[in-house]
Amino acid sequence: MEKDFHFYLIYALAETAGFADDDAFTVAYASQFVDDNNEKQYPKKDGQPKFPSAIKLNGSYFRPIMTQSMSVKSLVYEIQKYVYVPFHFIPGDSNQPIDGKINKYATTPNCSKAQKLLKAAIKSEDLYRLGIALHSYADTWSHQNFTGYEEDWNSVFVWHSPYRAIVPNIAHADAGHDPDEISTVWKDYRLPKSERKIVNRVRAMDACKHIYQALRSAAKGTRYWGDVKNAFRKIIQVEDYDDRIDEIRTYVNRPDLYYDPETWLKAAITIKGDKVHAGENFENTGWYKFQQAAKANLALLVDMLKNY
Repeated sequence: MEKDFHFYLIYALAETAGFADDDAFTVAYASQFVDDNNEKQYPKKDGQPKFPSAIKLNGSYFRPIMTQSMSVKSLVYEIQKYVYVPFHFIPGDSNQPIDGKINKYATTPNCSKAQKLLKAAIKSEDLYRLGIALHSYADTWSHQNFTGYEEDWNSVFVWHSPYRAIVPNIAHADAGHDPDEISTVWKDYRLPKSERKIVNRVRAMDACKHIYQALRSAAKGTRYWGDVKNAFRKIIQVEDYDDRIDEIRTYVNRPDLYYDPETWLKAAITIKGDKVHAGENFENTGWYKFQQAAKANLALLVDMLKNY
């Protein structure tokens, strides 16, 4: 999924489900920030952007974690294991056979591990943790049948085909942005011919339904999915990315609804040269609370995968 889903649609779903405006915004911001909490926001070292390993705080150090990687670090196994898998490619349940094989790391929509992550986030009453969990949960629809690792399994082309893409088969890199774009129809050549055509709108609508039901239950909202599904179907059917965002703004009556990936970051830290320093009131900032929530979600996923 992209920002139109992870931020704008999540905001609309949360607000419609019964969350207060400010709470819905925090949940939606945390959901999208999973993609933006990567090394590219920080100074380069030796020509490569470097995520801060530690920030001085009260005579000690605070150690943040990445929830996305947008550099050559994606080739590192540890990044795949501790960033891609837990935050974007949660291993699924009844996996789709590919070439007669099953891959237990391939994600499936609404899989049990993603449900457990979401339920734990709701129970915690931590809006940041909820937003992060919703990002991972939504991705089980758009990233289905892919894993977070570099492996031939992720090649959308026939593995012996001369047309196989040159990019490393990490996650859905072989398919480019196609799996994440709501209005895109594409083909996954790994699947049987009758199943290769992928209509992302169908996946996005199903994700909206399950997310809304979870949020309505959490907020004890009064409107059921059947009461609002037509409004969200109308949003999903919009062809253009920017027009879809405008449709969401109209639906929630928030023409000012906007996501700036640097809002939390600038409130929390200062960057001097290649050094990152904690700002004033650091532990009360959204960035700090997001980091703590991300660690909690990561710990739960690592525990769920301890026997993998």
